[in-house]
Amino acid sequence: MKHEDGFHFLEYPCKSGKPETLIVLLHGYGNHPEMFKELPEGFQKEFPNADVLIVRGPEPVGASAEHKKDLGVPGVDDLYSWYKVQNDAGKNLELALSHLFNRVPVVDQLNKFADAQLKKRGLKDENLVLYGFSLGGGIVVQMGTRRKEKCAAVICHSGPVFPIIKPKSKPDTMILMGDQDYFFYTRTAQIKNPQGKCPLKAPKRKLRNAFDKAIGEIGVHYDDSKRRLERAGIEATGELVKGMGHTINEESFNKTVKYLAKKLKK
Repeated sequence: MKHEDGFHFLEYPCKSGKPETLIVLLHGYGNHPEMFKELPEGFQKEFPNADVLIVRGPEPVGASAEHKKDLGVPGVDDLYSWYKVQNDAGKNLELALSHLFNRVPVVDQLNKFADAQLKKRGLKDENLVLYGFSLGGGIVVQMGTRRKEKCAAVICHSGPVFPIIKPKSKPDTMILMGDQDYFFYTRTAQIKNPQGKCPLKAPKRKLRNAFDKAIGEIGVHYDDSKRRLERAGIEATGELVKGMGHTINEESFNKTVKYLAKKLKK
């Protein structure tokens, strides 16, 4: 595994050595790049001049040997996430708010990584594809909308779209999810304000109550996510895959490739 520009990643260079596209892939919470190592071959079969990078999250989750074995990666050192979830309710509320206001700290670091990797290959944003699974899907949407220039495409696979605040660019985005996804299709996540405490110094009770209500719930259902993209003025393509759970299958991958073929051609 390589380490450059602040992140560890698996690199799959195109055979020609002259990439025309860069695909940056982010995994989900408690995953590892090794779990997705079959995807680059599939992408390069359709896009032979694409370099594929599977980036590892910076925060280890302390996974047990049994859990790593269950996920099919018994030999990895740990599983990883994009930020640390703590036992402190106040810190977790700050993390929730960073989602609400499109300010997850790791996003800017990942964009710097993407910029550096594009520069090394002599490529531009129009050659960049951001692909994320589960939580990684939510992260790539924030990456794309916080980049100054519009990238070629964003793929949010089995992931939530958090509120999009003042997007700097509006990349064409595909949100793809299974109708049996037990994380993000069949339920709505609730982010509660612990003990009714507002982390901001609101001088008036009315303002505090309004703030509490605003952060009370963030829907992560497929329909909520697609609607957020559309409200932000983003060209959103939605695909709900029948019978698929919280995973990537052949049908969903084929839909992704078909979508990217149009965007990269354009």
